[in-house]
Amino acid sequence: MNPKIYIGIDLINLLKVKKTLNRCGDRFVNRIATPAELEYYRGKSERRFVEGVASLFAIKEAVKKIFLQNELNPSWKHIQVFHHPSGKPWVALSEKILQQKFENISLSLSHTAEMVIAVAIGVERGFENTEVEQ
Repeated sequence: MNPKIYIGIDLINLLKVKKTLNRCGDRFVNRIATPAELEYYRGKSERRFVEGVASLFAIKEAVKKIFLQNELNPSWKHIQVFHHPSGKPWVALSEKILQQKFENISLSLSHTAEMVIAVAIGVERGFENTEVEQ
């Protein structure tokens, strides 16, 4: 049986994120991000901080979309975003039921001066990898 693959995608306008941060401040950021996630972006320029918050939101929204296809709706903080030394993001899931759903979740993130886009691809756990005998 072939693995089931799920795809989630999210596109965020940086100007909207900046306006939301100006209007709501820490309330918005604290709702979607853990202190460890925010630490990665603290101390950076305003532009980099806005890009970082937009990236966090886009990644988490893309990951949520692969779970919603399975009728699961993780909270923002159950999806934790970390970074490799190269800066490439990866996710960890804090709920056991979420950890058991996918073998792997791969991310792709890109941005322009105006937009951030995130794609999450989840390979379902528990499929049988059987080869056809000749």
